[in-house]
Amino acid sequence: MGSLRWWTEALLRGMEEFACDPTSNSRCPDDGNYCPSCLIFGATGRRRLFRLEINGGERISFRRINIKPSNRSRGWFFGPGVAGNLELKMISLDGKFDEVLVLTPLIIASKWGGIGAKTQLGYGVVEVTNPPDISFENFKKVLENLSQKGKRQRSNEPDFPDLREMFFAKVRFKVNKSSWWKEIDGITEEETKQAMEVCIRNDFLPIAPVIKNWLRYGNGSRIWRSNQNVKGLENWLFGTSKKVCPKCYSAKIDKESNETYKCRDCGQKFGAGEIINRCASKINISCAYKISDDLWEIRIWGWIPQSTFYGFQRESFLKNLKDALSSREFYTLLGNQTSDHRLDVWREYASNRDTIKEERNFDDFIESLLREDK
Repeated sequence: MGSLRWWTEALLRGMEEFACDPTSNSRCPDDGNYCPSCLIFGATGRRRLFRLEINGGERISFRRINIKPSNRSRGWFFGPGVAGNLELKMISLDGKFDEVLVLTPLIIASKWGGIGAKTQLGYGVVEVTNPPDISFENFKKVLENLSQKGKRQRSNEPDFPDLREMFFAKVRFKVNKSSWWKEIDGITEEETKQAMEVCIRNDFLPIAPVIKNWLRYGNGSRIWRSNQNVKGLENWLFGTSKKVCPKCYSAKIDKESNETYKCRDCGQKFGAGEIINRCASKINISCAYKISDDLWEIRIWGWIPQSTFYGFQRESFLKNLKDALSSREFYTLLGNQTSDHRLDVWREYASNRDTIKEERNFDDFIESLLREDK
């Protein structure tokens, strides 16, 4: 439910509708008024319009494993999950509920990103089978009828996801033999081998740590380090569980008193309540999943804000990332038993990098995502 709300809020902000931060002191209600997200998902004094039931699937069981690429002292931890066919039921709790309010963000997430917990580690790849025809115009009409009274009006803060600032990429490749995955660095250690075999039998492979390691610590770091030597950028871009400075995202913070802290990098002073205790990665990488007989796919997607981190060159970063996903160096991460690699599609609003169309009408862009144009 939290992930679905995240996608809905990103869509609303792309529409220039206000969506509050439900974890902040400025959350709804405000003088009895609610933002569209809270009208749908509920808030203090207002219940959610619907509830969800999810049944079915098969639990993929193995003990928690640590996927650790070469030359890394620490890795990424994976636990069991669920695969197979799931049944999702939407149950109305209010006469104003319309399933289009859920299906629109859900279908976008299912076609281009992920839904649920730990999407940055590759969980949450789903396909909505036999979905009804969904129109973004209908979504807007239902939202307008829902919000005729009591809608909270305010400008969005720049630090929250906006679909206009997101990118979606899909890389495809073919596998040359069933044991192709054994050629990939970091996932064939003896302690992970049995778990990987379970995953492969279920047509997916948790490859995100391999790509994340390359992008954050390996040669792929050239994409963002090249001309962007900004302290704290790594934490801002890829996330961290450490406490960081609210201005520069450096983890070098000192306590000056019970009420005051100071950052050793930028010199900023701030209160204990301003510290960012942890931040999520802005780049998500899916597991590799099977499309057909020998064809596999990986999704790389994320939210890169326009201007919330000083010194960060967004356009250069996205160009470099797109170019890298078409490079031989990137494909070597997939092992020498894969072939026919290609960047199948890159979607990005109002950008000439978009491989379908440079779409500057947001409504048309969303319709294109819903259709999964290629």
